[in-house]
Amino acid sequence: MTGNEKLHGGAQRLPARVINDETMSSQRISWYEIAPGDQCTRHVHEGKFETWLVIEGTGVSHVGERKFDVGPGDMIATPPGTPHGLVNTGETPLRFVNVVLLYDGQAVTTTELDQ
Repeated sequence: MTGNEKLHGGAQRLPARVINDETMSSQRISWYEIAPGDQCTRHVHEGKFETWLVIEGTGVSHVGERKFDVGPGDMIATPPGTPHGLVNTGETPLRFVNVVLLYDGQAVTTTELDQ
């Protein structure tokens, strides 16, 4: 995986590597950082289930039509077709682990909702 990519507005994918030879065919894991005042804009996926685990920082998560305050230890789970995003409302970087499970062999698509 390449690192330091900006996705969905301001979410920065950080470098990570798998340290063994195992292939994770239906699962992807990465981690991200959102700078203070920045955001991971609302978007929706088909073909994958995402879970975000907040490890540092604070923010507000948008899941469907709902909003949740989040901090370390909180998980945000989004099935395929569920709009989601995350805003860093704190004064330090918001870091989260992103666990993706591919869904029933469907093609993965992403639609940005906020530009």
